[in-house]
Amino acid sequence: MTTTVPATGASVGAEELISRAGALVPLLRSNIDRTEQLGNPTPENLAALREAGLFRLTTPTAHGGLHPSMRSQVEIIAEVGRGCASTGWIVANHAASTEFTLILEEEATEEIFGDNPDAILLSAGTGPGARAEKVPGGLKVNARFPYASGCEISDWALCIAIPLYDGDRQIGAANALVALEDIEITRTWNVAGMRGTGTHAMTVSDVFVPDRRTLVVEKDDTDRLEELLGPSELVKGNLHSLSALVGAARGALDVAAEALAKNKPIVYSTYRRAADSPAIQRAFTEATHLVDTAYLHMLHVADEFDRLVPGEELPRVARARARMHSASALGSAREGMQQILHVAGTGGFADTNPIQAYWRDLEVGSRHNHLALPLIVEDYGRALLDIGPTVTAFH
Repeated sequence: MTTTVPATGASVGAEELISRAGALVPLLRSNIDRTEQLGNPTPENLAALREAGLFRLTTPTAHGGLHPSMRSQVEIIAEVGRGCASTGWIVANHAASTEFTLILEEEATEEIFGDNPDAILLSAGTGPGARAEKVPGGLKVNARFPYASGCEISDWALCIAIPLYDGDRQIGAANALVALEDIEITRTWNVAGMRGTGTHAMTVSDVFVPDRRTLVVEKDDTDRLEELLGPSELVKGNLHSLSALVGAARGALDVAAEALAKNKPIVYSTYRRAADSPAIQRAFTEATHLVDTAYLHMLHVADEFDRLVPGEELPRVARARARMHSASALGSAREGMQQILHVAGTGGFADTNPIQAYWRDLEVGSRHNHLALPLIVEDYGRALLDIGPTVTAFH
């Protein structure tokens, strides 16, 4: 398939987009420290992503969107994550969030992308006490969103499943697209990994959101509840995110391979070249195989989505199986990372070594509640045995 990236004026296909993402790896890797210090991808990272067209993976086609296959999208995001997991996470969250907004009226997407085809979006779920109320022409929203990746660099936030009230009575739920200028941000993201994602808390206080930027579902209209965020769409969004983390494992493997190629020794041993050690050879081989395995699981899930026709939902068991493969991708990536650390030794934990940043990012990012293994295993078992509803929201 041939597409056009208006930002560059070049006609490109999916392989070219993957190549462009790969070409950014050295820049993104060199900016890992600055990205962590800033708490967001560096301006250089963001400019390079825009120039490569990587903020247009799911943008509406009328505004220059590319819409490569899901397999290509995760390969692209994995390449970005290979350079910097935090930057990859932002690209992933933007791609998923932009796709979520396509359920809104065309007038809303025109408002987002009409003057800025590279506008950055995020999506976030509400915390306790959130409420929206109908007012003439739209909604009045009061809500706190405890985790909002990229909130300091985004232009718009899609606020998902806000409880809708009439007085004290909840009458439904709503999605609301809110401009970041109307949102208060509290810097709460102080964690060991994914430091450059800026996943801070957002607060919306008495903000008016016009009808064109909302999707309202009445409580009794259960047939439309999935319109707020279809289960398959959320699983797809989670796949976007995990691809950045799988890419981080590949990035760490790259750095370890480069060190071995420079004849890195094993101190306090007779090996002047670590690569001559059978133990190191085995660890590096196992690391490579495990990272490859992570990619295979990830691409399998992407292929499942590519087989769907527009508007089709994955059945419950297939959806749970896809989440299980996604969890297996992250599990293999984490196992591979442990072998990479064996190869790198204590030097891999030096502040100047990108391996330790990739390791921290993978360990933290893979604990996201929509990616973490325990509930995914539970949901898969319940689906296989046809027991009750799912235990994870929206899945």
